[in-house]
Amino acid sequence: MGYLTGHGAPSAKAQGTMGGGMMGGSMGGMMSPENMNGPMRTGMELFKVHQQIQRKVIELPNGVHDVTTSADPTTTALIQKHVVEMYARLDQNRPFPYPMSNSVPQMFANPTKYQRKLDILPDGVAVTETSSDPEMVAVIKAHARELDRFAKDGMPAMMRGMM
Repeated sequence: MGYLTGHGAPSAKAQGTMGGGMMGGSMGGMMSPENMNGPMRTGMELFKVHQQIQRKVIELPNGVHDVTTSADPTTTALIQKHVVEMYARLDQNRPFPYPMSNSVPQMFANPTKYQRKLDILPDGVAVTETSSDPEMVAVIKAHARELDRFAKDGMPAMMRGMM
């Protein structure tokens, strides 16, 4: 099943929460209860099971096509949920603090400068992200490399991104 997003088009499975300061007690903090029930929660769960995640990335002239899968059904569900949540937030212009990534803030700052296509696979997701803007293409490719490091090294890769 495919989901086309980008240029403000709503995702077919759009659900997400609002963000703000890192630890803020309001709805806005990265670690707020609302965020921890959304993409932060699934992201942290994925760090715990990173050894069960496989990624294949094909760089395109204008972006990337990547496939992220797992043989474990629970990990597969987490992968799918996380990508759907992140794309929903992009479509709804609902950014949140994400200090473990250098690319995600740029993606949230420019959601209409690139196109996103999400296909839900039986064992994960296939994502194609493209842009006609060379700077955005560089961000898309940098994000794919970050995700590769996260899947390979787990939490240590996230911590390196925050320092």
